[in-house]
Amino acid sequence: MTDTPQPGELDLDHLTFTRRRPPPDVRPIPGELARREADALLRSYLEPPCFPEAVRRLSARHLLVLVGEEEIGKRLGGLALLSRMSLAESTITVLSPASTVAELIGGTEYAPGRAYLLHDWIAVGTDPAALSVLARELAELGSYLVITRDGAPSRAVEVEQPWAAPDPRELFDLCLSTYDLRAGLAPDTLVKARHRAAELPTPAHVVRLAAGLAPDGARAGVARAAEEVAAWFDTKPAMREVLAAAALAFTGPLPEAAFEARLARLDPIWQAHESGPPEPPQPHPLISRAGGQADFPTPEHRGPVLAELAARYGFWLWQPLRAWVRSLTDEDPEVRTRAAEGVAALAAYALKEARAEFLEMWAAGTAGERLAAAEALSSMCAGDTLAPEALRLALEWAADPARATTAAVALGGDLALRYPADCERTLRRLADGDGPVAAVARRMTQDA
Repeated sequence: MTDTPQPGELDLDHLTFTRRRPPPDVRPIPGELARREADALLRSYLEPPCFPEAVRRLSARHLLVLVGEEEIGKRLGGLALLSRMSLAESTITVLSPASTVAELIGGTEYAPGRAYLLHDWIAVGTDPAALSVLARELAELGSYLVITRDGAPSRAVEVEQPWAAPDPRELFDLCLSTYDLRAGLAPDTLVKARHRAAELPTPAHVVRLAAGLAPDGARAGVARAAEEVAAWFDTKPAMREVLAAAALAFTGPLPEAAFEARLARLDPIWQAHESGPPEPPQPHPLISRAGGQADFPTPEHRGPVLAELAARYGFWLWQPLRAWVRSLTDEDPEVRTRAAEGVAALAAYALKEARAEFLEMWAAGTAGERLAAAEALSSMCAGDTLAPEALRLALEWAADPARATTAAVALGGDLALRYPADCERTLRRLADGDGPVAAVARRMTQDA
């Protein structure tokens, strides 16, 4: 390696990559899900109107692909459908989202009378004839497979089922009953919350809203933080205050002086897009400075701040903010890692924007940017929703010469804990080549 890495290279002697470890309940995929665990997940599940037809079709064909928008309950729908089937074993085998149709047919050993789930399928394209072959194979074994994917139905209509979310108000009522949340709550509080549930975009939001009515617990804290953040944004705060909250979302927590120094660098970038003098700094209701640290009042505030920024603001905020966040990759590893975590958190609310404006550019950029992109994918692995998207990006980058080095770093990080077989297979393929990509892949394979 040269002293100054060229495009596509990383200095292996000075490679500083922050590995995180996903929560303890994160399990490798492929893996097994016990029936009692599935039952716990389904405790507050409400069947949508399309459910009875899906039960009939899965029972008849043994293979069903649930297709629909993101986060409408397809994964839980798959678990619920499999729980209705007559099975020899109650354990559900969870398959890799990167499995191709060919791998599902020729590379997966199906046992008789078993249930299989492949959620958030990221394979490109479907082959109706091949899926029909797979359905016949499963039927012969008396086994069942449910696949879920985002998007619209394709030509594979025989095995695809359009999916939809359940009625949000009915789901809200079910959550109240399931978790016994009505006791001690004022009737007007319940009425307002039920009206709010009807406006929420996904079932997961409805469940969080209901859980937030409980007086104690982590979910209640998340709901309170979201309400506080939304109420503050409703006051239409000055743009500098908004940018300060945004900057903290991409850097905090930091020592107060370090945060102020980086915020000061954002001011001139923003002022290039504004006219008039900057507003003087004021005490900020969403920024705590206790003990000399700049941070949100609680960790639960960061997600709602990013959600509100993505929903409420356009070019005049995001143009300077993007330029500033991208510059953070030139900072020390701690700040670079915080910026990567912020982009990963943003992806939960604006995936397309996070991918196009940060991840794709970083993945083909400088050494610091490549490491930030890889760290962002590792951070995305902490949640079930974004983990398949992180895997999808890493595999796409592995096939792109301009981004393959970044993919190698990402595949040796926390992605390997979620999807060990997919990551090991791709890393070994990259390591068998030559040039900078192979060197990094071999290094990540050794360090894993």
